[in-house]
Amino acid sequence: MTTFSRLQQEQLRSVAEPIWKNIIEAAREHDYARFSRGFSNELLAKLSEEHFRQSCEDFPVLTTIESEFEFIDSIQREKAITILWRLRSSKYDGEFLGLLTLQSGESGMEITAVSVN
Repeated sequence: MTTFSRLQQEQLRSVAEPIWKNIIEAAREHDYARFSRGFSNELLAKLSEEHFRQSCEDFPVLTTIESEFEFIDSIQREKAITILWRLRSSKYDGEFLGLLTLQSGESGMEITAVSVN
């Protein structure tokens, strides 16, 4: 079981960056199967494919996040970590906040939260 509180900042980034990159690329492509890869069962129950597609329509910034993003910081707990990202959109001005929460689960690391604000 991963103990996130023991990982150094660079280790956290090396784990989280490919996961986040996959999520934003999949959102741009409207690819739910790829987008939801690694989600916990609880998150899958909350974010169905129908909900994902509706969110893409209602909040189109999700599908226009640029592939370059900046690590801001992390909030660590013993069995979970939330990573904060600075994002930009190819269509909308300004900056957006990305949030990714990873947690140790029975089957390894799981994504328990993902959002763009």
